[in-house]
Amino acid sequence: MATIIKRPYGYQLRVTHKLLPKALWATFDTREAAEQYGRQLEGLLAQGIVPAALLERDQPRNEIWTVQRCIAEYLRHNPVPLSEQKLLNAVMPSVEKLSTGSLNYAWAEEWIRDMKQKSHLAPGTIRHRHGALARCFDWMLRKHPEIMAQNPLRLLKRGFATYTETDAGMLAKRGLKPRIDEERDRRLLPDEERRIRKQLQGRADELLLFELALQTAMRLRECYTLSITQVDLDKRTIFLERTKNGSSRQVPLPTPITYLLSVYMKNHKTAISARHGRLLPFWSGDDSGEALNNTTASLSARFARIFMLAGSEDLHFHDLRHEATCRLYEKTKLSDVLIAKITGHKDIRVACCRFHRHQVKVENGSQEESMAARRQFSREVKLEAVKLVDERGVSLRQAAQDLDVHENVLRKWVREHREQPEEAFPGNGKMTL
Repeated sequence: MATIIKRPYGYQLRVTHKLLPKALWATFDTREAAEQYGRQLEGLLAQGIVPAALLERDQPRNEIWTVQRCIAEYLRHNPVPLSEQKLLNAVMPSVEKLSTGSLNYAWAEEWIRDMKQKSHLAPGTIRHRHGALARCFDWMLRKHPEIMAQNPLRLLKRGFATYTETDAGMLAKRGLKPRIDEERDRRLLPDEERRIRKQLQGRADELLLFELALQTAMRLRECYTLSITQVDLDKRTIFLERTKNGSSRQVPLPTPITYLLSVYMKNHKTAISARHGRLLPFWSGDDSGEALNNTTASLSARFARIFMLAGSEDLHFHDLRHEATCRLYEKTKLSDVLIAKITGHKDIRVACCRFHRHQVKVENGSQEESMAARRQFSREVKLEAVKLVDERGVSLRQAAQDLDVHENVLRKWVREHREQPEEAFPGNGKMTL
């Protein structure tokens, strides 16, 4: 007996028969395809014929899944950040009709190659899309090992997103050039901050938004969606709930922004109440992806004009977050891990690189001795560094470069942790036996 059930990811066919060892499940894109397969199978079974493919499966899979269903299940069962949902929506058209049985290393290479040669995407975009889908497949491996036996995206070699000579040759036929990684490391120039503040005179809303980003390293969206219930002036802390990375965090407030917030909240008390507690007036309160994207785009364009009037045409609003992160390194003695927690960088290497790319150069162009080389590394920093190698599979060389430590130093940390996980890195005044 064949039964067809409509699911969000397609049409599910269930066939039961005394000749089958157990019920067969299969998923199809259309009802017609499911009905056709069901009729053919029932016709064979009525004649006492069981397809060899069904008999040869010692441990038959209960279902045949499409990648579209994998993504749908992953999103349904996990609190995936909005940014990752957007990435998965972007990759969906290219993978949705694939079955899990067709996912292998050859497919992974071809998928990456198409993003370079056909879609002409930047290496950073390719890595982001690869990471989002790879995390979905990781979840499938843990939750449904009977459906997905391997994650081929984790088998790709490091540097897979970099354009090769072959990619360059294919693009040249279309009059295109390979895309390269462009790491943005723009910082405020001398007197630039003063000129921008001058342009913001008389614009209290924009000034507060500018100062929030510059003094807290918060993202643009995190700033304009703030409500007064998230701001605790007594504790000098902003409590962010679900952020871009899907986690909550606490952001300490420096004295200048604490004072500015208190004055703004006092002077705009009636307006804030009228917009139901939203601190700033730029956002309507609609938390749909489209509304948030439109608000972000509008504010980015607004500040681009402000920066242009201040003589900073190449400055982007997101550069303020970069500037704030660097200042945390320059003006505090906080560890890399703590700074990453404040800024919301899920990977401490990102926060580290934001600062270490900006070690001061002397006038003749040579690099001064890195501050990181003289820093004392806390136990938690060493443990995070070891996790990059032992748990996330980052090579020693790459991790050492990202963290700005010598490769031999990192190798020593890894060795010590493997030999004595609990006693490793005791700090000053303690000795291991």
